[in-house]
Amino acid sequence: MNIPEHYEDVSLKLTEVLDAIGLREDLRWQRINTWLQIEELDRIHAESIYDIDARMYCFGSQPEATTTPQLLSDIDRVHLYRKYVVLHDLRFWVPSLDTKKSLLMVTDESTPSGYVKLQLLHSDAPIPVRNYQNIMFHIDTEGRSVLYNGFFRAIFKYFLNHVDSHGPAITTLMNGLSCDMVVAIPCRYWPDEVSRRMSTARINYNWPTKRMMDVIKQTPVLLVPVGQRSSPQQHLEWRLSFSFAEKLLMMQFNSTQYKCYVMLKFIKKTFINVHDVENVLTSYHCKTCMFYLIVDTPASLWQPNNLMLCMDLCLKLLLSWVQSANCPNFFVPDENMFLGKLTCLAQEKIARILQDLLQQNGRYVTIIPHENIGDNVVRVCQSLCINLSYTNEYFLAQTISELMKNLDYLSVSLLLTDREKFSIFKPRHGTRQEIGIVLRALFCSAFGNHLASQSLKQEMCHQEKLIVAHEFLLLGSSSDVASGKLKLAAFYLAMGKLDAMEDMLKQVDANFTHTVYERWDIYNNLSAFSKIPQEHLSITNFIQKCFAFTVFYSLSDIHCIPKVLIFEIFRSTDLEGTFNIFALGCFPLAVVTAKAYLYFLQYQCYLLKGRVAQRYVSLNNMICVYKDYYHKFLFLMESLETVCATNGSLVEMSPVFIFITTSMNLMAYCLKQEGRPMDAFKVLCLSMKANNQNNGAKWQIATFINSAIKMLWVRQ
Repeated sequence: MNIPEHYEDVSLKLTEVLDAIGLREDLRWQRINTWLQIEELDRIHAESIYDIDARMYCFGSQPEATTTPQLLSDIDRVHLYRKYVVLHDLRFWVPSLDTKKSLLMVTDESTPSGYVKLQLLHSDAPIPVRNYQNIMFHIDTEGRSVLYNGFFRAIFKYFLNHVDSHGPAITTLMNGLSCDMVVAIPCRYWPDEVSRRMSTARINYNWPTKRMMDVIKQTPVLLVPVGQRSSPQQHLEWRLSFSFAEKLLMMQFNSTQYKCYVMLKFIKKTFINVHDVENVLTSYHCKTCMFYLIVDTPASLWQPNNLMLCMDLCLKLLLSWVQSANCPNFFVPDENMFLGKLTCLAQEKIARILQDLLQQNGRYVTIIPHENIGDNVVRVCQSLCINLSYTNEYFLAQTISELMKNLDYLSVSLLLTDREKFSIFKPRHGTRQEIGIVLRALFCSAFGNHLASQSLKQEMCHQEKLIVAHEFLLLGSSSDVASGKLKLAAFYLAMGKLDAMEDMLKQVDANFTHTVYERWDIYNNLSAFSKIPQEHLSITNFIQKCFAFTVFYSLSDIHCIPKVLIFEIFRSTDLEGTFNIFALGCFPLAVVTAKAYLYFLQYQCYLLKGRVAQRYVSLNNMICVYKDYYHKFLFLMESLETVCATNGSLVEMSPVFIFITTSMNLMAYCLKQEGRPMDAFKVLCLSMKANNQNNGAKWQIATFINSAIKMLWVRQ
């Protein structure tokens, strides 16, 4: 193969551009580690709240850090269904000590490569069950009772709203992002033929290494509920998926291999997916191409100065697969991943596109529009400054924002957690250690508030319990910039310790003098969120110095919170139904942002201390917060196109809209205390006009009406 003379220089320039737009190695690994922590959050949430041994794993472009905003990659989540023990050989059968059923992987002449059937075994002996049929098990052509794959997709789709299905995946929205959710059954043992294949794959150039192969073989094989399209029994077939092994192999990519794979995705999106052949050549085909090429080439090839050459080799391999209409699966080479997808017309078009790209001697990189790669390559080659549309921390900020959403959600769930489960949040080694520090602080804050409310509820306050509650609240005050400290300040207010309350609020106010991100910023200001200082990019450091969680209170907290927040807890009437902001069933919550709550507590403190000037400043700050939230909300609704006005109410709204009405209701409460009842009433009416259901303003209006009736009664 003749290598153009300019390839080495262009390769180095392209590497520089890719580093500049956020594909550096340090950012890559920070993004990967952040997604590992998101997985850990989901597991902790399932264990602590629902008492289930759940396993949810993230796969694909997002956790591999091989996507950019303009690639529009979705989130791939696999939920492991662990009620079955899957065997590939009857020799491994053991009597089940619980209710798990045993299944045997079987194939026949009609079963395509890469697919299996799952035959039911007797619970007391390694004997296959025959001619048994129900909603989950059907009888195949051989008379075997095998697991029906459509049952799992139907159940999954039933429990999710606004979903679409394609293949084994159910597509839904999660935190505003498209999410492909799949149920899979894990199998501990690799099929013998796959294990032999992986052992021989590394003969030429020792990739993967023997040590890595030993680790990979310990990962489970996933059985995904989907059959081969052209198979007559596709409803009974399960596809073998090696997602865990692929994830580990992707982590073994060096910097050049990583950039080469991302560039293949850019090339696919720019040149191939726009010629009536979209979704024929997928990212998974590109990943498979990378695996085969790395196995068959020396490690010395994969260097920054050879990036263009490596890309051409990948395109050449893809071209050979398209021309032969056969894309072999890396783990099961007999499986043709083009089968049923690559039509004659698509084959001709894609082959022509790939041939044209290979004849361009690398010029195609200068016309890739995504992330301004083409323009920046030209500018770098001309020794000009790179024209970046955002900082190189943008991609990491996007991933961290996903983690923040999960943490904010979990902070609500912790209100339901028993003290006995406190050990779940103890920091441990690895991924669990960093996220465990934050979760432990959130738990301490929630539990301390529960304990304080329980003590204050009784006529004779238990000083010992209050001391313990105070200790828990102190431990929880380090959870983030504000929320834990604000709960501690509210506790001081309930106890009448105004000096301690003022000191705590001053600390929080000082934290807000620099840039602090709230949940609003995650949803509608990611460009600002991406400007996080580099030293704050570790998760715990970022949360404790730059992020303020939303403050939540539950029914068990009502004896140690301000009265107006009790109205917010009971915002929903029986006729309206509970405002299900975080899908926690009928669990009533008071929801308030840290900044609005800060100025409300400041007003209460200065009101009781008789400081008029500082009281006015706090009230003015509350008004500014409301205006800021209102403008952000309008921007968010405009971007999501979910505003629909009917009689002055919002029919479809984002869950964060509750922040606006809560801030208005807090402001009205302070105006009433200020001796401005008419202004307070006007604000409450505006709050009800914005949202006339599930709004705590109705209770404040009821108190106004009650006071007016009493005044009229006294006058009469």
